[in-house]
Amino acid sequence: MLDSNSLIGMPWQLAKSRLQAAHIPFKVMIGGSFNRFFDIADKGLYVARITKIDKCLHILVYRPMIASDFGNYIEVDYAKEII
Repeated sequence: MLDSNSLIGMPWQLAKSRLQAAHIPFKVMIGGSFNRFFDIADKGLYVARITKIDKCLHILVYRPMIASDFGNYIEVDYAKEII
């Protein structure tokens, strides 16, 4: 039996193939991102939440955020030297 909690945070294509292989019924909803700090990727989805309703999994997926260059700023390097 596939543990649905193990799918959280997983890329959607991988999670989808595991669900199909286990013959688990599911429905997918794509969530809208309201993040204004990071850019959002145009491609790819990841599993954010899974809710079991009756015998069907309802899966909420989002597009991933694109990492910023935060770690490359001078202030971050300065903090690393102090710590």
